[in-house]
This record gives sequence, C-alpha cells and structure tokens, in this order.
Amino acid sequence: MKTKILLSVVLILMFPCVVQGVLIEDWLIRTLLQDYNELAYPGTTDNETVVVKHDMTLLRIVEFDGTKLTIDAWLGTEWRDPRLCWASSPINIRLPISKIWTPDIVLYDNPDTRTRFTPNAIVDQSGLVYFSLPIRLEVDNCQQSHDEFKCTFKFGSWTFDGFKIDLQNRSRIIDLSNFQQHNSYEIIDTSVVRNVLYYTCCAEPYPDITYTVDLKQPKTGWFDRL
Repeated sequence: MKTKILLSVVLILMFPCVVQGVLIEDWLIRTLLQDYNELAYPGTTDNETVVVKHDMTLLRIVEFDGTKLTIDAWLGTEWRDPRLCWASSPINIRLPISKIWTPDIVLYDNPDTRTRFTPNAIVDQSGLVYFSLPIRLEVDNCQQSHDEFKCTFKFGSWTFDGFKIDLQNRSRIIDLSNFQQHNSYEIIDTSVVRNVLYYTCCAEPYPDITYTVDLKQPKTGWFDRL
C-alpha cells in the first residue's frame, strides 16, 4: 500500500514538469506555423536566393546488372527559412516537411523515384532546416571500362533556376560510413561535383549536383588474377 502511495506521489510531482515542457514546444510550433505559407519559397527582398546544400549517404547496392544500378540511400537537404526563427528555448524542434516549404530537388534521371517514408525536418533557432530522406534510387546510365563501372546520379531543382535556389554540395565525396558491402561488387571511388548550366533561351543559371559511383567486381579466383 505504501509503495502505491509513493508511486502516485512521484507521478503527480513529475506530471507538471512533463506538461510544462510539452506546452512550450506546442506554443512555439503553433506560433511559427500560424501564418506560415508552405507554398511560398523563403527568399527575401534583401536576398532573393535560397542556398540549398545537398549530400548523399550510400547505404547499400540493391541491384546492379552492368547498366542499371539501384541503391538505398539517405539524401540530406539543408537551407535557411527566416520565417522559422525564434529566440527562446528549445534550441531546435521537429516539423513534418509537409507543413513547411521544401526545395523541389529531384533525381533528373528518374524524377518519379519514391521515398521510403516522409521524415521530420530538424529546425534550429536561426531558421536552419535539415532533413534526411531515406530513398531508393535507380539509374540506367552506367558505363563500363574494362572491369570497372561508372554510374551517376544527377540532382537539381525541378522548377527553380539558380537565381532562386543556389544548389550546393556539402561534401566532395559520398558518405560511405553506413555502407553495407555487396557480394558481387565493391565501390572503389566516389565523387560529388557541382555543375552550372546555361541555356540559349534563358539568362538564368541552372545548377545541379552529380554524384558518381565507381564499381568493380573484386578478383577472387586464380583465373581472375592472371
């Protein structure tokens, strides 16, 4: 009986602390999103261009037939939204990306690529937004040279030019820290390059980020080493 009473007292003492923490974040989120228009991109009159940084973490090779490569990856995207700033605690919050503006960065070779699920974005006090998207990607542009293969994944904005979205790479290589080794192919190199294209029709630049994966079949048998 004494144990039950003690447990009840502890829960009563803890409950206000929990509610207080939840209410602070609840008020902050409601305030930030009250007049927020997720359809409007976050360029300002002082700075019309939104810098968007992009990265890839390669998780595993799902399938490779010499021409078509299918991979599982995380795609990281970061930008700053001045409408999502605050000065009090907490230092960051999580928001569904369906509730905020997000840059329309797609894989040009296969824009219909489906995501595994829709994650939350992490937003800090300065308005810096970051989310990592678990996704399965497929390209059929792999080129063979001897026993090596080179496959590229080209990403860019689907509707915005470079004056609106300045797409930049966060790294010069693909992150392989979580990569699961494949039975038949090994990754011998990766690279990340930012390209800027101009077309005769328009004065605007069109940046893209191209990720390159170099694959090779490992030499395992005696005949392979001859």
